[in-house]
Amino acid sequence: MKKILMATAAMALMTMTTVFTACSSDDGDNNNKKPVDPPTSGEMECKLYTTDESLASFDFYVKYYDESGNIQSEKLVWTDQTNLDDVIVRVWTKKVVAKLPATLGILFEIKVKDGLDPNGQYILSRGYDITFTSKTASGNRIDISAPNKKFSSGRNKVGMFEEALKENVRPLDIIYKFDANGKGLGTSKWE
Repeated sequence: MKKILMATAAMALMTMTTVFTACSSDDGDNNNKKPVDPPTSGEMECKLYTTDESLASFDFYVKYYDESGNIQSEKLVWTDQTNLDDVIVRVWTKKVVAKLPATLGILFEIKVKDGLDPNGQYILSRGYDITFTSKTASGNRIDISAPNKKFSSGRNKVGMFEEALKENVRPLDIIYKFDANGKGLGTSKWE
C-alpha cells in the first residue's frame, strides 16, 4: 500500500511540474512578443510658390516621382493663394506616398514666355517647402529629412536677364531615397 501511495504522489508531482512548466513557458512568450509595426512607406510633401507678377513673364514646370516610382511631368497650374512672408503667392501642392524602398523627388523648372525682351526687367518669384518622411504601417514616423523651405523674389538688372535666369532656372532640384527599413539614404540632384 505504501508503494502505491508513493507512486501516486510521484505521478501527481510530475503532472503538476509539467502543467506549471507549460503555463510558465506560455506566459513568457506572451510577455516577450511585441506588436509588429513594419516600415511601409516613404512620403514627399511639397508646396511650390510664385507670384501673379512672375506668372505674366514665366511658365513653371515640374517633374516628380509618383507613388509607383514613375516620373511624371507637367506644366504647373497654380490654384490657391496664401500669404507667405507678407507676400501674396500662388501655391501648387503635391503629396506622394510610395512603398519602401522608395525614391522620391522633384524638379522645379522655370522657362521664359515667348516674346519677352531680353533687355527688359522682370520679377521672378519662386519658392518651395518640402519634407521627406518614412512611416510604419500604423503611421509612426521612422525617419524625416529636415524640412527644406525657401522663398525669394527679385528683379533682374537691365541687360542681365539671361544671366539672372541661368542662376534661377531650377529653384528646386532634389531626390531623396529611403531603404526597405525606412532609413533615409540622403539627397542627390535630379538626373
